[in-house]
Amino acid sequence: MPVVVLTLVKILLLALLYVFLFRMVRTVALDLYGGGRKRSAPPPRPAVASAEQPKRTRKQPREIVVHPPNGRPQVVPLRDERVTLGRAGAATIVVEDVYVSDEHAEIIPEDGGWAVRDLGSTNGTFLNGAKVTQPTFLSSGDQLRLGKTRVEVRR
Repeated sequence: MPVVVLTLVKILLLALLYVFLFRMVRTVALDLYGGGRKRSAPPPRPAVASAEQPKRTRKQPREIVVHPPNGRPQVVPLRDERVTLGRAGAATIVVEDVYVSDEHAEIIPEDGGWAVRDLGSTNGTFLNGAKVTQPTFLSSGDQLRLGKTRVEVRR
C-alpha cells in the first residue's frame, strides 16, 4: 500500500479514537453533574395503583429520616403536602449525594396515606430493595434508597 493511504488510515483511526473519548467523557460528566434534562414544572401525577396493593392495616407514617452517605440524619415530619427529594435547591429535602438527580423522587399524600414516586431519576428510587416504577404506597418501617442515601419511613 502506498504511504499516503497508510497515513490517511492512521489519521482516520486517531480521529475516531478522539471522538470516542470525547463522547465518553461528556457522558460521564453529564451523569455526574446533572447537565441533562431540566424541567420547569413536575410532570402530572398519575393515580396510585391500588389494585396491586391491599388495604394498609399498619399505622400510616408520620415522618421520614434521611440518612445521607456522609452526614447527620435529618428527621422530616410528613404533613399534608408533597415532599420532594433531590439535589436541586428547589427540593423540599436537598440531598447531597452525587448519585441523586436534581429532581429524584417525591412523597405524596394519597388516599389518606403516603406514596412514593420516582421523578425520572437517572439511578432510580428503590423501596425495600425493589425499583419504584409507579407511585407506591408507604408504610411505617419501609426503607427508600436514592443513590447512596437511605430514607427510613417512621410512625
